[in-house]
Amino acid sequence: MSALARQLEADRIARDTAKAVFDARYGALKADFEARGLAGRILDEAIEQAADMLDEAVTVVEEHPVAIGGTFAAVLLWFLRNPIIAGIEKLFDFGRHLKESDGEQD
Repeated sequence: MSALARQLEADRIARDTAKAVFDARYGALKADFEARGLAGRILDEAIEQAADMLDEAVTVVEEHPVAIGGTFAAVLLWFLRNPIIAGIEKLFDFGRHLKESDGEQD
């Protein structure tokens, strides 16, 4: 057998092996797709990405707890600013004095 014939035979064996691997993977993918469907695959991917984001968020919180705590406190104060200001005005009676001075100017 010539070198060219041996090379041809080796190439055919490699081709047949690659096709067998491809067919096995394609069959597994097709079976998985039929079992879960497109919506199931999308849902699984979304859940996996959400879990990865949660893990990354936990890592950031563990690495920088003071910054996260300060940011949380600032956001909380921002949302509660009107009740806090009203409470301070009521405590020190600022609102009554401001309303009385407004009435005098009219």
